[in-house]
Amino acid sequence: MKTRMIRVHRTLPRFLFAAVFKAFMLLWFVPLSWAQGPVQPPSFLGLKDFPQARVVFREYHPDSTYVLALSTYKKVGGITSADREQRVAGDVSRRTLELAENYSALEGFEFYRKQLSEFALRELFACRERECGGSINWANNHFNVIQLYGLDQHQYYGVYEVVEDGRVYYASLYAVRRGNRRVYVQLDLVRTPEDSHETLAMNPATFHHNLQESHFFVMPGLDVTGSDGNWEVTVSGGAIEALAALLRQEPQWHIALVGHDYGVGTLAEQKAHSLKYAGKVLDALKDKGISEERVSIYGLGSLAPAGRGERSARVEVVRLPRGG
Repeated sequence: MKTRMIRVHRTLPRFLFAAVFKAFMLLWFVPLSWAQGPVQPPSFLGLKDFPQARVVFREYHPDSTYVLALSTYKKVGGITSADREQRVAGDVSRRTLELAENYSALEGFEFYRKQLSEFALRELFACRERECGGSINWANNHFNVIQLYGLDQHQYYGVYEVVEDGRVYYASLYAVRRGNRRVYVQLDLVRTPEDSHETLAMNPATFHHNLQESHFFVMPGLDVTGSDGNWEVTVSGGAIEALAALLRQEPQWHIALVGHDYGVGTLAEQKAHSLKYAGKVLDALKDKGISEERVSIYGLGSLAPAGRGERSARVEVVRLPRGG
């Protein structure tokens, strides 16, 4: 009898251990089975995953709401939040990837940013390294993915607006290296409804932030068609209205419209063309009641290739210093 009781006490922990072990393994493998399940989320914009990267999480939420962080996170009064946020509605696709060894966070970030730049891309906000603030804020307060908690000096973030076939997408991209040298990339994509034509890039608040923080932005909605001098310049009415609204809101501000042209021809011809691009935007602003005295125009031709991207022409809006 005594021996039998001892056997019972020795056997019981094994059953408990087996039960606990099974429960633990079930919880452990839920994210993996969820990420690699038979029902795969749609691949918005046809973006490819980083070569040899491991998909840690993959998530899809149709008809959902997503908060775009358009600034870094700060702690004010015990509450950590971004100074500028914007809610957008649509189908949300999220993925978290772990890169193979010997790849940097910058390489992971640029891999996806370059794919996005193949479309009509507008940067709404971007930061890099320590200027992004604490990595823990992006991991815990924005993306809610603990794997993204890494080193502040090895992080990159960007939020972009993409227009493809008349449909608006938003992309939040973040890459970081952890202390154990593992690199993770987070890519969240929002596909807005087909009947939604409003864009954040053509919003007076977005223009205001860009001119306040960066002192310039690329005028969205500018299109140049034609060749050999027989070309036509069109400017989005929504973008003009937003810029005019901002200038009415800030009556002391003066701006410069700087045209760029990367077409064929001599530098003199490129400069003449780019000046006309800037003049087209000025004419549209004057039609909205903006005084010509508040706007200066310049044409640089192809002298400023940085920031060209896939564009053959662009006009930058630059906030001038006082007295400029």
